[in-house]
Amino acid sequence: MRKASWWLVLASLVMTMMVVTTPQTVQAAENSKQVLLVYDSQNVADHGQAKIAAVQRILTGLHVRVTTMAAEDYRAGELADYSGVVTLINWPQTKLDNAAFVRDRNRFNGPQLHIGMNLTATEAQRLHAHRTNLYQQQFSLQAVHQGVQQLLPFKTSLTTLTDLPTDARTIGWLTPQSLNDRRYPYGTIVDRNGYLPFLSTGGYAFMLATQTIATLFGTSGHYQPLLTIAKVTPYSNLELLDQLSAWLYAQGIPFAVSTTTVGDNGSFKAYQRFAKVLRRVENRGGVIFLKTPVVGGVTASSGPGLNKLMNSYLIQFAQNQVYPVGISSSAYWNQDRVYRTNSLAKANQVLLLPNPATTTYAHQDNQATIFKQAFYGISATSFESVKQGANLSRSGLDFAIPTALTMTMPNRQASLEDVTRRIHRMNYQWYDPTQQMRQTLIKAGTATIGYHQGTYFLNGAATQVTNEAPRTQTLAPVKPAQSWMNRFFKTQGVVLLVFFSLTLGIFGLFIVIGRRVYLNMFKPK
Repeated sequence: MRKASWWLVLASLVMTMMVVTTPQTVQAAENSKQVLLVYDSQNVADHGQAKIAAVQRILTGLHVRVTTMAAEDYRAGELADYSGVVTLINWPQTKLDNAAFVRDRNRFNGPQLHIGMNLTATEAQRLHAHRTNLYQQQFSLQAVHQGVQQLLPFKTSLTTLTDLPTDARTIGWLTPQSLNDRRYPYGTIVDRNGYLPFLSTGGYAFMLATQTIATLFGTSGHYQPLLTIAKVTPYSNLELLDQLSAWLYAQGIPFAVSTTTVGDNGSFKAYQRFAKVLRRVENRGGVIFLKTPVVGGVTASSGPGLNKLMNSYLIQFAQNQVYPVGISSSAYWNQDRVYRTNSLAKANQVLLLPNPATTTYAHQDNQATIFKQAFYGISATSFESVKQGANLSRSGLDFAIPTALTMTMPNRQASLEDVTRRIHRMNYQWYDPTQQMRQTLIKAGTATIGYHQGTYFLNGAATQVTNEAPRTQTLAPVKPAQSWMNRFFKTQGVVLLVFFSLTLGIFGLFIVIGRRVYLNMFKPK
């Protein structure tokens, strides 16, 4: 009984030490804000799910943890666990009928944002403004201080605010085409309350929406866009990619490439050609984001397989001097526990891209994590209709979150010429990874890949990238940190080994002596 009690105490001590010595991941900052995103409907017919994903990505880019749920799933009192709340109306024809959520939201004192129609009287009162409904209108969106305007799609109905208080902050103005002498605020912030009459997933309206959200939650910044060539694979036209990277380098334009890869066949000539082009990208001022694999037939138990696959991708890349600075994936990967834990969590920097038409989850939990830096990937096409007047300054547009403007990898010479022509017309001052990118870190098993100010690091040591094929190398493993628990069990193992060795030796000696005594009993005296 005493032995059982002793082992129980020892087990409790070990468990306590495990909790104390468990390392914190780079994404899990305890002091980060936590926001609840509540939507009324996905409204797939009107692409409402894309708006949900957009808000999720915006908040992640702002280092805000976001939990997403449908209004019908909300339970009374849950809002008390969050520091902010966002209400997203995707289907204004249906009423948000969860009384518990509405009641808790009305009592909530933290930052709260309403996006879309059906702004309640209580929400309008908190904004100290009056609601005005407009019908069958087309608006132009502009911000006077930036000298930018964009013509928006036709709106059948829109709820705007009037009679704003003097301390209200407005971000952008909506001017009806039929009433040029009237204008209405787009983004509105009064105290800790915000309102956006609608949300666009691209263009100037998207930019002003991110500024509104960032300002409301107190994390607004100023970022230049990262030019990103997306949808690159080992089977792309590598000659065109080489030409494009050479042109960007000659133009002095920093850029990134989001590419998939393969986990084996690294010795094949086709893969070596692929790796060689990516090394040239790195030596021309470009950086690489490893794109997550295509999903199919996954379950909640697919984590170990995904973890092994991602490790093989990263290690084979590193053996060929291709060093990713982050992981790129569709936005919904951050809403899935299996994908997030076994893929995205390997990096402290990610590029979150728009979701595909069909999303396949392994274990959806809608508990997004945050990263040291998360780029919001958005098609550059959505900004090409923005009118900035005669003079387009090199300062470019003001992004409130880290943003990557993506262009699809060209597949023929004509499309390459079109891409270079479009990039030349954009005339942004692009984000430069060698000067502006935070120190990155990716873990693949025991190996680490880092990047800082134009220098790549493999297992903590600076390394050079050569254009030619490197010699075959084996990644040096990183020795794990020794915890008290590890040293305890290691010492215990040595003690037990010595103890059992001595015991066996003594037993062997007793057997020899006993045999001699036994034989001497039968010898004649």
